[in-house]
Amino acid sequence: MSRTHSHRKPGGQPGNANALRHGFYSKSFTEAELLNLESGIKGEFTDEIEVARTNAERLANLLKDYKNMDITEVVSLSNALNNYLDRIQSLSRAQRYMYRNQTTIEQALAELAKIPPEED
Repeated sequence: MSRTHSHRKPGGQPGNANALRHGFYSKSFTEAELLNLESGIKGEFTDEIEVARTNAERLANLLKDYKNMDITEVVSLSNALNNYLDRIQSLSRAQRYMYRNQTTIEQALAELAKIPPEED
């Protein structure tokens, strides 16, 4: 029996930019940031890591002017930056665990190997 439909994982599929364009994130990023984030949506935690990196970069840029800021603002921005760096590390660890450093192609081949051959 041949398969007539592909098996999709639940949730947004790789390449789906709906959350960036229309969801929670849509008002959070500049047009340039959105274009950067949308170019090459990959899934597999990669997109979440890029969002966290974009936010970390924003905070790091704000902190460049730390000499002209109140100490409480510097501490607040530093804590927020640290939270994003922790998030990036956590997502990267989860990515390595889930995908065991496999490339998407290696992962696809491993999944295909589990599917029994079709009989005519």
